[in-house]
Amino acid sequence: MWYKNLGPYVKSLSVFHKIVRKSSQALSKKLGTENHDLNIFKIGHKLHGFEVKDVKEITEFRLTAIYLIHEKTRAEYLHLYRNDNNNVFAVNFRTTPMNSTGLPHILEHTVLCGSKLYPVRDPFFKMLNRSLATFMNAMTGSDYTMYPFSTQNLSDYRNLQKIYLDAAFRPNLKELDFMQEGWRLENVNPVDNKTPLIIKGVVYNEMKGAFSENENILGQKLQNLILPDHTYGVISGGDPIEIPNLTWEDLKNFHRMHYHPSNAKFYSYGNFPLSPSLEYIDKLYLSQYDYQPPNHTMVPKQTRWKEPKREHINCRFENMREPFESQNTISISLLLSDITEIYDTFLMNFVTELLIKGPNSPFYKSMIEPNFSGGFTPTTGFDTQPRDSIFTIGLQGLKQEDFDKVVGLFDNTLDQVVTNGFDEKHIESVLHRYELAIKHESANFGLHLLFGIIPTWNHNGNILSSLQINSLIEKLKKEMKQDNHYLQNVVKRYFKDNNHRLVLTMSPDKDYEKKQKLQEEELINRKTGKLSESKQNENQKTDILPTLYMEDISNDVEKVFKDKVTINSVPVQINKVNSNGIIYFKALLNTVDLSAEQQMLLPLFCYVINKLGTDKLNYRDFDSLMTRKTAGLNLCPHIGESLFQLHNYEPSIYISSYCLEKNAEAMWDLWSQIFNISKLEDVERFQMLTQLYMANLAHGLADSGHVYAMQAAAGLVSGTAYQKELLTGLQHISYMKRLMGTSHYKAVLDELLNMAKIVFSKNNMRCAFNISQESQSKIMKTFANFTAQLPQTSKKPKSDRTYVEGKVWAPLNAINCQHHVLNVPVNYCSKAILTAPYSNKEYAKLRVLARLLSAKYLHPELRERQGAYGGGAKMTQDGVFVFYSYRDPRNLQTLDVFDNTSKWLEEHIDKVTPQEILEAKLGVFQAVDAPIPPSNKGCEEFLRRLTPDILQRHRAEIMSVDQNELRTAAEKYLKNAEPSLNAKVVLGPKSDKFDTNNRHNEILSMALPTYYNNVKDYFEDTLNFLKAYHWLYSYPNTHVLVNNVFDQFPAEWPPYLRNLTSEGLNDLARGHSLEDAPKSLEEFLKKVKKLKMITVLKDANVDFTFPNNSGLSIKKKHEIVALAPLIKEICDESGCDFIVDVGTGLGHLPQLLHEKYNYRILGIEGSPENVQQARANQMKYPKSVNAIKYVTHFITNQSEEQINKMVEEIAMSSACITGLHACADLSVTVLELFMKLEFAKSLVIMPCCYHRLKENERGFENFPVSSLLRELSHTLEITDYLNIPFLRVACQGSVDGFSTMTQQEHEQHANSCMFRAILQDVANSENCQVKRLKRKSGKLRQSGPISEPFETYLTNLKHTHTLIGGSVSDDQFLKKMREKWTQHKGNVSLIEALAALQAAIQNICENVVLLDRVMFLMEKGVKCFVVKVTDQGISPRCHALVAMKP
Repeated sequence: MWYKNLGPYVKSLSVFHKIVRKSSQALSKKLGTENHDLNIFKIGHKLHGFEVKDVKEITEFRLTAIYLIHEKTRAEYLHLYRNDNNNVFAVNFRTTPMNSTGLPHILEHTVLCGSKLYPVRDPFFKMLNRSLATFMNAMTGSDYTMYPFSTQNLSDYRNLQKIYLDAAFRPNLKELDFMQEGWRLENVNPVDNKTPLIIKGVVYNEMKGAFSENENILGQKLQNLILPDHTYGVISGGDPIEIPNLTWEDLKNFHRMHYHPSNAKFYSYGNFPLSPSLEYIDKLYLSQYDYQPPNHTMVPKQTRWKEPKREHINCRFENMREPFESQNTISISLLLSDITEIYDTFLMNFVTELLIKGPNSPFYKSMIEPNFSGGFTPTTGFDTQPRDSIFTIGLQGLKQEDFDKVVGLFDNTLDQVVTNGFDEKHIESVLHRYELAIKHESANFGLHLLFGIIPTWNHNGNILSSLQINSLIEKLKKEMKQDNHYLQNVVKRYFKDNNHRLVLTMSPDKDYEKKQKLQEEELINRKTGKLSESKQNENQKTDILPTLYMEDISNDVEKVFKDKVTINSVPVQINKVNSNGIIYFKALLNTVDLSAEQQMLLPLFCYVINKLGTDKLNYRDFDSLMTRKTAGLNLCPHIGESLFQLHNYEPSIYISSYCLEKNAEAMWDLWSQIFNISKLEDVERFQMLTQLYMANLAHGLADSGHVYAMQAAAGLVSGTAYQKELLTGLQHISYMKRLMGTSHYKAVLDELLNMAKIVFSKNNMRCAFNISQESQSKIMKTFANFTAQLPQTSKKPKSDRTYVEGKVWAPLNAINCQHHVLNVPVNYCSKAILTAPYSNKEYAKLRVLARLLSAKYLHPELRERQGAYGGGAKMTQDGVFVFYSYRDPRNLQTLDVFDNTSKWLEEHIDKVTPQEILEAKLGVFQAVDAPIPPSNKGCEEFLRRLTPDILQRHRAEIMSVDQNELRTAAEKYLKNAEPSLNAKVVLGPKSDKFDTNNRHNEILSMALPTYYNNVKDYFEDTLNFLKAYHWLYSYPNTHVLVNNVFDQFPAEWPPYLRNLTSEGLNDLARGHSLEDAPKSLEEFLKKVKKLKMITVLKDANVDFTFPNNSGLSIKKKHEIVALAPLIKEICDESGCDFIVDVGTGLGHLPQLLHEKYNYRILGIEGSPENVQQARANQMKYPKSVNAIKYVTHFITNQSEEQINKMVEEIAMSSACITGLHACADLSVTVLELFMKLEFAKSLVIMPCCYHRLKENERGFENFPVSSLLRELSHTLEITDYLNIPFLRVACQGSVDGFSTMTQQEHEQHANSCMFRAILQDVANSENCQVKRLKRKSGKLRQSGPISEPFETYLTNLKHTHTLIGGSVSDDQFLKKMREKWTQHKGNVSLIEALAALQAAIQNICENVVLLDRVMFLMEKGVKCFVVKVTDQGISPRCHALVAMKP
């Protein structure tokens, strides 16, 4: 793994190598401290070929440092003894390449592919599942390569030590391994030599992915340009254009020259004995070598410049960030101290923090607060990785004309610091930060120490001195005391008067990716080599690798001593730990009372609320006090997954802080000020903070693309994950982009204040402390004083509303698949399957299954064969089984790999050995039993209510998983899961090769039942079904007697149907099987079930109060509030900031969209009267006058030019076409316009009234519209059956209303239908036409004592209908109707059965119409799907057609 800037904190280590796991509360098998061999190591003592050169107590970190030299090879060894069970070991080499072919990086990968002692393909990856390591990795920096691991188990420690040492000193370095890990040429289709050649390779794709992040381009170029003379002038990880110039011989030579013990440094940390390690290293490796001076790897100091330099580079345009013209970046860098000069480097770091940290720092005041940029770049700060340290100030989100302005501000700021110095309180805050950092213990403390010292040690600096932080601080304080201008002089000498200064500017190039592809094509043309057909498929003898066993895993869970109390009505959990004099405070503030829109604002709220000042202090003074007394006040949204129910979660704000015990009162005062904020008035600062927040949102998107892809996919199947996606994923980025586009900062700030008043109440709060038992009483007294003064609402705590149920994106019975375009050259793919919650026994089985699949199937397929940097499967905490790939050259092929998982399991599950299942369990326990620092012990119980008892039960369930349980879990969740419980996401570049033509059941996100894999097969079966049963719908129900429909029933149906009860009729309408039904009727119902789509309501109504005089019906209101959230969601996903609403009516939908989401809208309506009324209604919403425009225009397929003119003066990025009443032909017309209008990127309409489609000599003008259905309907000769009655069935009320009727309601409905059919039959016989007088007949008017329903109908007939034509008298007509009644009253139950049969096929008929329109757009390359939006019990118009252009 390439890591150019591996600092004291690991920020983004690859999830495929590392195993830094989330904290848990598992008790590991510890080695008692009495077993350590510390006492035998004295200065001058010799042991196993090593001599002790120095021993020091490092009191700051409570450790003893032992520094040794190997006598024969001069290899160095540093051991840091500390009573910490999480032990670390590493071997490190100084690696200094002189070209950008990626030599050290590809070597780092290849040495782990097998060695002399372990000649197994990829022993490193195989050991991931034979170990309980808490960290395993290998990484390449600019001038070093390191191989570290950590574990809590002594046997594991020895096993991994053997693997690592043999890999480093005796690797096989096979050519095939080099080609797989480095680079190779391969056909796009490996089995077809005629397909084009492409470059593949794990490192090659890793570096393409690394440089898809513009910040990495900037950081790498910065180092290359400011340190040009030696190894830092090249790219150690490899430039993708240069990597194919590397040869296998180069690789072997580099290993021979750089991986010699004389060039090695060994490191260990923890409480395991040191002597056995020394003995093993010397006996097997170091004693076999002679000393070889490592002069060839030494890095000289950079020659200092006499004049500053300026350079400009280009990068790719990032589609998820600012507009193109504002994506410019500048960095100003200075070369400072030699990092081997320990105090000077410490001093440079201290001054850097003074210059840039927080709102009281000089550069923050001069460069951030004027708000002309997107804030500091991630490269801003002090870089101690290279031999000569680098100070950098960088600004992003700039316009090019601001470059010189930044340079001027830089110089002016330094001048002011030299003249005026630093504020004393600001100095105090930085010193306090050091003091607190020394006492605070992180999760993998020994590993962090290694990362912190390795750059200095790599250049032979005094590492023991670098660990003695207190001495450095004391020297600094002494210097400042002796010289009041000490820091000013430092700034002048090292910063202001420094000529080794580089100004590097970077601008986006829209053709950047095109140019990169052209370079790659030219490179391929120069290469003629090709990968041998021999693949890495040989059987592996993995039994030679060491492994742990189940008995190595502790059976017990560490139970943290805790108290649970209530203080001033606030529940408190007190975890008693050795906190080293620090108070760790955490709290959850339940947010269930926030509206949906307020929930969306939570991330922004958490980012700004502690940066705006309080009622007592302005933001500068508040920050000063906060940094002098605490480590900061932190707030972030928290979604606490239910352990027991899917889709359920606890929404809250997680707040935390820690401080020295002496500063407890100050910390409570700071939180009290936050809780009691009563006004937020600094709109200008809020605008600046919001823009900074937005600028940082997209950072790391490419580096963490797999995380975003997994979150997006999980959010399509899990209500809990969807809420996380809204708050932290791609949905949140889209939401913030749109919110900023409105520029309503004052309104948003007011809303944040409203949110503060709701959530900052002790009624919503529960807390946790991690403190020492000795200080508990004193600290709790201060906390009681704090909570006594907190605000509270008048409402009682809502303990019954702690958890809420999330809603999911589940349009219909199909796989929802999304492609999010990201302007990078690699892909990140994911598939999600909703499974079981944590407490379910099957969750443990699925965790083990995920590890098994990752090791045995996904890793070989995705990394070894496909060339992705990594991939695998995992179980999320909210019960979603997710697949993922990382820096993947492929997309749809990877989705196929995910889909083929169940097939692979069918073929291989019986071949899985007990050892492989054990390895999968060990992989799971790496996460379950990860080490926990004192600050987090007991926190899983607080945050997720994961008690030790629940965890203990879960651990036992993991241990008991066997092969049969893995098989049943795989069959249930991976093979037989409903499509609607699956989702797929690809995050990657737009590509013409992203061919979805054969994947309709995925991209459609609709209409295909489980039995079908493609639309054509579904259409064929459906059309044949409709043709066979056309008599069910081909005639209006008023004409069933006229057309003798009862005679067309299969002979065995009527006797059965006449005797159906109301329950039987209801089941028939639902398409359910019936007891003792005739065989042919059962066959019919089976076909209905096969063809029927299962719709899932997208329940996401928005809260909105319409004016009392709106005149809207309940139905209409429901349609509007149900459709609006879907429109917002599609706008967010497609990046639309403007809406064109067709058939806008009286403007109720546009008003809601503006009021709730701040959209600008053009409402188009054909009726001038409606437009006039819409404008009048607009006066009720004054803020919308300048945001919504209503125009009169009748939409036709020729409206393109007129609409373009309407929007030509409107500034927007793209628009969404919407329509609540897309009746009849209008919906198809809108689809055609959508394709013509270039500014239209998405569409959300609700089609209805299909039976009103215009007819022509061929049938209908706009049905079918897709080429596929049109061709099939002719081929199958069914055009005549796709008629008006068919369309009437398609748009009639859903089965919901019919299937819930009582016996009495069925009788009334049957009578009504039969009476009307008799009326029509008699009228036809007398050559009359029937005309209805009233739309609704109203109540039947009874005359006298008549009680027979038919006679009542006849009595009221003259009020409801009239006859046109014919010569029959009224009396004669009524007489004939009575005769017909006598003839047909025995068929009343049969006509009700006919209605039930029509209800059963309604879904199928409508699906044909909707799917035809979906295919119409799909055939034009547009993603399209259908979502059920409204409750059919309220509105039969329930489906929305959604489309998004690529």
